Amino acid sequence: LFERIIIILHFPPSLITPTQRSINLIMASSFAKQRTTEALKHLQSIKPTDGFITESYLTTDGTTLIRLKRRGISLSEKGYLEIVHDASSTGCVVGITSYGAGNVGRGVVLVEKNGAVCRDLRNIRVILRNPAASNVGNLRAMQQEREDNITRGATEIISEEDNKQILQFFVLAVLGLIVLRSLTSALLGLYILGLPLLYMYAISTAPSLESFDAKKELKRVLRGENLPEDHPDKPRDWLSQTLARVAATVTTEVAGLGGYEVTMTVSKICACVGILFLYWGGIYCLVIFD
Repeated sequence: LFERIIIILHFPPSLITPTQRSINLIMASSFAKQRTTEALKHLQSIKPTDGFITESYLTTDGTTLIRLKRRGISLSEKGYLEIVHDASSTGCVVGITSYGAGNVGRGVVLVEKNGAVCRDLRNIRVILRNPAASNVGNLRAMQQEREDNITRGATEIISEEDNKQILQFFVLAVLGLIVLRSLTSALLGLYILGLPLLYMYAISTAPSLESFDAKKELKRVLRGENLPEDHPDKPRDWLSQTLARVAATVTTEVAGLGGYEVTMTVSKICACVGILFLYWGGIYCLVIFD
């Protein structure tokens, strides 16, 4: 009685950790698969021409069951938790329907010792053999490694590799800002320095006042010589060019009958009668006719 009390106090089911329970389930499933594989190999060795195979399926409640088939035909309508070879006792191949205490399994005989199919499917109890201790150790090591990986994943939200990538992105962003600021400063300096130079160049290369023939330039503008080729008012054939030349000459002579005065600024030329833009000496000019 004292020993039983000690066992109950130290090993109650409620104190089994989730990790231990997971290890037990994985070990039990692995043992069942291994025993089923060994039973199938035994049948294929004694009856190589009978075509013994196993087929797994899921029930509605999520349980995985196994059928034993011979030449594509199932030996029973229902499936079993596993298929075992009762090598230590009867030598039969048994389909396990339930588990008892310890390593005891309850099931029905599917194949006799000599390889013949059992016709009556009689009930039997068999001792379930566990694999070698080395396999158990491997399973425990695999489960422990899995638990360690989960723990590391939960504690290390950002790994060292992620930290390196974040640091690289930060350094590249800072370098990009520095380069962008340098380019902005350089462009601003070029603008401040280049604007006076451009003004001086325009003043130095502008044609002189004496070279400007008001009537000639006005005729050229009225003829449409400065218009682009795709402009709708651009004269294209000989007739339209002749009419434009005549109209430009008449308009210019009539406009200049009362006399005119040429006054030049940077971009404005004052003459007589109306306002007109013209292109002279490489620059566009505004002509105001008083």
